[in-house]
Amino acid sequence: MLIKQGEGIITLFEKIDDISEMKALANELLVPMFVDFAIYDAEGKLEVFGVNKRSIPEERVQQVLKGGVYREDGSDPNKPIVGLPFQKDNKHYALFVYVSDSEIKNDAYQVILLGFLSVLISGSILILIVSRFIVKPLTKMSQVTQELAKGNFDIHLNWKRKDEIGVLARNFDIMAEDLKKLEQMRRNFISDVSHEIQSPLTSIRGFSRALKEKDLPSAERLEFLQIIESESERLSRLSGHLLQLASLESDQHPFEPKSFSVDEQIRAIILKLQPEWSKKDIQFTLDLPKTYIVADKDLLHQVWQNIIYNSIKYNKDGGTIGIRLTKKARIIIVEVEDTGIGIAEEHLRNIFERFYKSEQSRSKKNGSGVGLAIVKKILELHHGNIYVRSKLGEGTKFIITLPLRKQTKR
Repeated sequence: MLIKQGEGIITLFEKIDDISEMKALANELLVPMFVDFAIYDAEGKLEVFGVNKRSIPEERVQQVLKGGVYREDGSDPNKPIVGLPFQKDNKHYALFVYVSDSEIKNDAYQVILLGFLSVLISGSILILIVSRFIVKPLTKMSQVTQELAKGNFDIHLNWKRKDEIGVLARNFDIMAEDLKKLEQMRRNFISDVSHEIQSPLTSIRGFSRALKEKDLPSAERLEFLQIIESESERLSRLSGHLLQLASLESDQHPFEPKSFSVDEQIRAIILKLQPEWSKKDIQFTLDLPKTYIVADKDLLHQVWQNIIYNSIKYNKDGGTIGIRLTKKARIIIVEVEDTGIGIAEEHLRNIFERFYKSEQSRSKKNGSGVGLAIVKKILELHHGNIYVRSKLGEGTKFIITLPLRKQTKR
């Protein structure tokens, strides 16, 4: 029974680093139960836990420190003693457990008492371990959860435990960080939408008031009406883009892959945009071999139109746009390269984010900053990707990859 108690004490000692805390626990649990114990370190230093100190020969201490188990009935059979070896932090220790009450004389009574004490001590140690290493962390997590529910995402557990609770705590910190980023994205989205909507509304409101002037010349009145129409169309495009982006990010957007000639689709879009590139005297160089792909034709139409339109819009007068299509084993690669104003390097990583607009390069009043976000999402639905290379003042190159075979939506 003393060996069982000793094993429980070793488990407790391995969990608690503070000797003073260990002694306080011993005084509370062991002394009233007539059990004391002593711990020797490798140098022979003694720590007594309880009231009574038992005299243990040096050779017995060394025997246990070397890994042996010591059992002694002693001259008094009512006072047995056991010695158990253990290690902590790569250091060797010897634990000796013994009965401390000198008044216990009856063998039968002692057996019953020690049995009761063994169960009580083991249970107390187990409760302490559970309370210290399971209940308290879970209570802390519960408090942190309440803070997260209040919107306080700047909170972390930062535990270094290596057990399951430690893994749970690290996952909890990751979740809190993700929630913080999500909340920041939500706030940024609301701010960006508000800004994009407020600008045309301000123009519409201002010019509508100006139209109330009775003496306003007809030419200015017509100009103001054209501005109001233009800003209204801008609002309509923005709302349409937002609705489409929300639909693409859900599982409800129609996705209908079929086989079609992607080179013909690109040529048709270039022809459709002729009024735009003709007035800027832009020349196209095309390398579009016959290529069939299985994809959603309508969605890819938006990809090519957005990319080519941007290359026209941000190109220089008299510039060029090169479009090359390459077919490989399982993918196609479409490269669209212009000689336009380019994009600064620090902005390249953000251009596919919704509402992002470079202040130095591709930002225009009539742009919403949503087009490239839609392009990227459409390509993700096709298991494709898009990359960009650019240098400010020297042009931009978009590289799009798409699988040839039919793909599922997700």
